[in-house]
Amino acid sequence: MRSTSFGDAVFYDRSDTPEFEEGLVFVIMPFSDQFNDVYSAIKDECTKLCLRSLRVDETTGSVFILRKIYELIERAEFIIVDLTDEKPNVYYELGYSHGVGNEENDILLIAKEGTKLHFDIAPLAVRFYSSTEHLRRIISNHLGRMINDTR
Repeated sequence: MRSTSFGDAVFYDRSDTPEFEEGLVFVIMPFSDQFNDVYSAIKDECTKLCLRSLRVDETTGSVFILRKIYELIERAEFIIVDLTDEKPNVYYELGYSHGVGNEENDILLIAKEGTKLHFDIAPLAVRFYSSTEHLRRIISNHLGRMINDTR
């Protein structure tokens, strides 16, 4: 159960509850046109599993983006992290996800085949995809098992 987080100290927010939103999948990934098909595949497979996927760029209003990321990481039932392209923000958000108490069955790590993983991530189970169709199978299989294991 998550009672407080790093974001609490930074933003003086003590209103957290240890609850998550069932069915919410927060997707952490690079934002660029080359990832549109990847995110579309993730969204489609989440919908098939009766889950609602969300990226921070889909939120509305002029929110403080880092605060919203913290909120979504803490609130999501599951988190999908695409480590392709070794983006520092993606690694940071994955670290925060672990830091607030997400367990191994709460986080699905994916990356395009050929992605180099940094030393501290390399020992973790990362599912490498070769195509969008391959990614769909990974999401469906692994996220389906995560649902069964955690609910």
